[in-house]
Amino acid sequence: MTGISLQEFERSFKSLYKPLCLYSLRITESLDDTEDIVQQAFSDAWDKSRGGVVIDNLKAYLYRAVYNRSLSFVSQSPSHQTTEELPDMEDTSEDEQIYEAERNARLWRAIDNLPPARKTIFLMSKRDGMKYREIAEKLELSVKTVENQMGKALKALRETAVRIYTFLFCPA
Repeated sequence: MTGISLQEFERSFKSLYKPLCLYSLRITESLDDTEDIVQQAFSDAWDKSRGGVVIDNLKAYLYRAVYNRSLSFVSQSPSHQTTEELPDMEDTSEDEQIYEAERNARLWRAIDNLPPARKTIFLMSKRDGMKYREIAEKLELSVKTVENQMGKALKALRETAVRIYTFLFCPA
């Protein structure tokens, strides 16, 4: 058998799954479909590898496969077949989009690593747009405790060299 070892493939899956999902999500705007697309790309890469096809750069292969599948999904989706064009991907190169998806995945990994209570407070504030007073009332904490936990969360994220991008957390 030639191709990628199971351990190498598992490492790639663990490190690339979230960034690939974020990358696809920018195109499809559908989380469920994005996960299907990424899982199918990994499955196809594994099948090709087991079939003797040598994939020199698995990361590049997967990003290309996810990109093509995402575009294909959007073009075949009934909701996009009217006069709508493909989603606006801004004027960024594919490399910049890959970098952004990986950066966003690192951010979410860092958030996932926060202690549970701190993570909850952070997400209520940044993702849900709640005021510290509202969080304190809902969690039955003092406002000072919420402020303290937010400061610790932000410090932890900075220490792991992860920037918080306001476009991810600004309430719509």
